[in-house]
Formats: sequence, structure tokens, C-alpha cells
Amino acid sequence: MEAGLVNPWTNTVEALRAMTTERRHHCRYDLSLPLTVRRADTGQAAEGHTRDISSHGIYFLIPAEFPSGCRIDLTVSLARAGLGEAGSYVAARGRVVRVEPRSRNTEDPSIGVAAVIESYDIIRSSQIAS
Repeated sequence: MEAGLVNPWTNTVEALRAMTTERRHHCRYDLSLPLTVRRADTGQAAEGHTRDISSHGIYFLIPAEFPSGCRIDLTVSLARAGLGEAGSYVAARGRVVRVEPRSRNTEDPSIGVAAVIESYDIIRSSQIAS
């Protein structure tokens, strides 16, 4: 752009940013990956799948209720998404921050759960074999 000319997109983007209530600081990726979640206090486990994930948060769907505030251990398979070798997975620890009840208008028994990821490790199948 030439000096002195105003880019109309700049003001539009800045206005949209000001109107949003987004509080996330990390980019989320829409990924449906198989997952196992286990309550750290009771050992209750459930299998489901992710809806989206970032380096510090995850939203997943499971058929069991995990209360807000409870500590959880997660195992997310990476191989199905082509993100790793067969047997590669993410092992994470976190805390449930929001639970969304099942929709009454659907046959899907899943409950939506949002959690903060407090720590994680990526485990490759080559590490498991050694």
C-alpha cells in the first residue's frame, strides 16, 4: 500500500476483534480423535472422542458425566488422524472446567466436557517398544 492510504480491512479486523468475547490464548484445532478419560480420584473411565484441542485445552464428548472441577487423566490416540505411528498417543492430565448436558433433541448420549490441560506427553510407539 502506498504511504498515506488507509487499508479498510485493518479497521474491520480490529473492530471484529474488539467485539469478540473469545478468551482463549492458544489456537484450537478441530480434530475428532478417539480418547479415554479417567477421573483421577475415583478411577471412573469413559471412552469418547475429541471435538477440538489446543496445547492448553480440550473439548471432548463422552457418554458419562464428569463433574466440573474434577481432575482427569486423558489418553488421545494420534494414529487415526495420521499424526503419528500406530500406537502413538498423547497422555495428559487436566481439570474439567465446564460440562454441557446432552441435547434433548438428539439420539446421541454424549455429554460435552471442556478441560484445561495442565501437563502432557506425546508417546510414540517407538518409545513404547524400547
